[in-house]
Amino acid sequence: MHAAFDNDFEVCMGVSGLRTIASCAVVAGALLTGCAPKQEASVTAQSGQTAPAPSPLKPIAGIQDIMAGMIDPAADFLWASVSSTVTEGKTVEKQPRTPEEWAEVRRQAILLAEGANLIMMDGRHVVKEGSTLEDHGTPGNLTAEQSEQAIANNRASFIAFAQALRDVGHSMLTAADAKNPQGLIDAGDTMDQVCEGCHLEFWYPGQKIPLFPDQAPEEDAKK
Repeated sequence: MHAAFDNDFEVCMGVSGLRTIASCAVVAGALLTGCAPKQEASVTAQSGQTAPAPSPLKPIAGIQDIMAGMIDPAADFLWASVSSTVTEGKTVEKQPRTPEEWAEVRRQAILLAEGANLIMMDGRHVVKEGSTLEDHGTPGNLTAEQSEQAIANNRASFIAFAQALRDVGHSMLTAADAKNPQGLIDAGDTMDQVCEGCHLEFWYPGQKIPLFPDQAPEEDAKK
């Protein structure tokens, strides 16, 4: 009698236990199902929070303005900062020597590097509205509109030139900090190639480079 009761009790407990487990599984499933939409909503909310904000930068000047006001003067200064001039049989070596002279080289190198960054900004036009490109009308030179189109058609090349110019500025800055005249000379050679390569593609692709400076087309146009 007791044995039968025990068996019946064990069966009842087994059935009851299975029902309990099944009930728990149902409840757990419901809880997991209920959590899923909240998790997706959380991810959506997070993705909404990390969406990139519009750039606060707003180009005002044209590329030509930055070239004329920052890059060209800095490049000319840096090119001339180290030189050898032969006068009346004497060789005059020029290079920065004092802390003040090296500080000025450093300042110009920063202008060169950061000027290169500025001309890469999205939305910056070649010239300000209503302006013309320098040496407009010179045979072989592009108009502002043509230059703008050339950059748009091959922006990757334009960016590569600008990045190379920025790297030159960085090299000049490193040379200034190390007070290394040879470093300025080496970077100056690279700068000449970068500038001329960019101008030949985006400014005066049809211009023939003369043997002597006074034979340049823009000089003829002034006469």
